[in-house]
This record gives sequence, C-alpha cells and structure tokens, in this order.
Amino acid sequence: MAAAKNAWGSARPWYPWGAVVDALLLVLLGALALSPRLIEGRTALVWTRHHAARGAAATRPGEHLRQGGQWAVRALEAAAPLPFAAEAAWVALGLGQAAEARDGAAALTLYTEVRASVERLRGSRWRGLGLGGLAAEAGRLATAARERHDQ
Repeated sequence: MAAAKNAWGSARPWYPWGAVVDALLLVLLGALALSPRLIEGRTALVWTRHHAARGAAATRPGEHLRQGGQWAVRALEAAAPLPFAAEAAWVALGLGQAAEARDGAAALTLYTEVRASVERLRGSRWRGLGLGGLAAEAGRLATAARERHDQ
C-alpha cells in the first residue's frame, strides 16, 4: 500500500502543532534576547528609588541626586518605551524637587541629565513613545532651577 501524501507532496504527515511549537520557540528566543535589558531597567528603577528615599532625608543630598539621576538615565536607556523607565525618571525629578533647596546645583545637573536623555530618546519613533510630558516637565524644572541658580 502506498503512503498517503500531504498537500506538499511529502509522505510525512503535516502537523499544525509543529507551527505552534516553532512560534513559541521564536517568542521564547525573543524574550531571552530582551530580558537583560528589562532586568537592567528594573534594577535601575530600584536604585533610583533607593537614592530618592535617601536623598530626600539627607542634609547633604548632592551624591544621592547625582546617583539618582544616573540611575534614572540608565533605566531610560535600557527600557525606554516601558512604563517603569519613565517612572524612574519621574522619581528622579521628584528627588530633584525635594532636594533643590539644599543643593540647587546638583538638582540642576539631575534635571539636565534626565532632560538630555529623554530628548535623545524622543528622536526615536519607537523608544520615544510617551515621553513628551516627561520631557516638558524636565525642561521646565531645568529652566526654573537655572534661573534660581543664576540669581
């Protein structure tokens, strides 16, 4: 008895589950490729929160402002279109506002770093999604801090 042939002329039967397994493997491969950036972004958010909590209570918040700004920029660079990257930047801007009276120069540096990173990311169609409000707020805070600092 001759073997039955499938639609492609092969004697092997075609199983639709094979295509599903292939698709799942491709999704898994994509997730594995993106996971280091996601982990780095979440870690940067946690460090930004840590420095924000420490800097808001510190009598000399300069180092925490510097570190908080750097970690927020790192979160933006690692995971820009995701909400937790923007959250890190918002936390850093809040830290700058809370500590600006005690160290205006460090707060101005923080605002400038966050603003520069957001503007750089907004140049990309994909990575700049949803960063318009953040860019406007960072710009407003930087301008106001620069005016107070220059006086």
